[in-house]
Amino acid sequence: MTDFIEVYDNALSKEFCQKFIQQFEQSPHKTPGITGGGVDTSKKISTDIYLNKHPQFQESLNTILQTTTHHIQAYLEKYFFALISGISLTVNHPVTGKPVQLTADNFVEVGKPNLMNLVRYLFQLAPINAQKYDKGIGNYGYWHSEIYPQPNGNMALHRTLLFLIYLNDIEEGGETDFYYQEKSIRPKAGTMVIAPCGFTHTHRGNVPISSDKYVLTSWMLFNPAERIYTQ
Repeated sequence: MTDFIEVYDNALSKEFCQKFIQQFEQSPHKTPGITGGGVDTSKKISTDIYLNKHPQFQESLNTILQTTTHHIQAYLEKYFFALISGISLTVNHPVTGKPVQLTADNFVEVGKPNLMNLVRYLFQLAPINAQKYDKGIGNYGYWHSEIYPQPNGNMALHRTLLFLIYLNDIEEGGETDFYYQEKSIRPKAGTMVIAPCGFTHTHRGNVPISSDKYVLTSWMLFNPAERIYTQ
């Protein structure tokens, strides 16, 4: 039985990770890390940069988005009900060109050749957040999931997958723990983790003991209904 947690080694090269950490440290745009309720150091202690807000990160961001898109597509190819179980989709058959309803029975034949277009039609990536957790104190130790109502919008309710990419190796501490799966993932530079956003995959980030921890995080979420349900 799968736990729906996928770990992809070498999603980013170690060279890229090292250069990005240097870029992070030199940036003047670092801010205290926030949770869904704002800054709350009883739950999360980190230093963050939202990369999409700052043009100097654009080149790095392009590389991050490229590998993120590639691995999310691989995840959705494996767990294709994330695409077709919530919304009934009709697509053109890749051979006949005729409209056909996408189902579990014909996904390999009909859905897989259209996978990239289907992902773009249904989903978007949230802004990428770079985070530093200081050795001995930084953490997101509060057990949390990623779907919840917000006062000023409902985008968090649209979240489907979480992902993170570790930027450095941590010899001791700093693991990502998944509560119900009883799974703990040790940070390794370039490794990407993808998992569902709901309460079934409640998780936390432990204090790094041996060194500071650097990580990229974000979500894949449904597009607004107005974009999906077009006439």
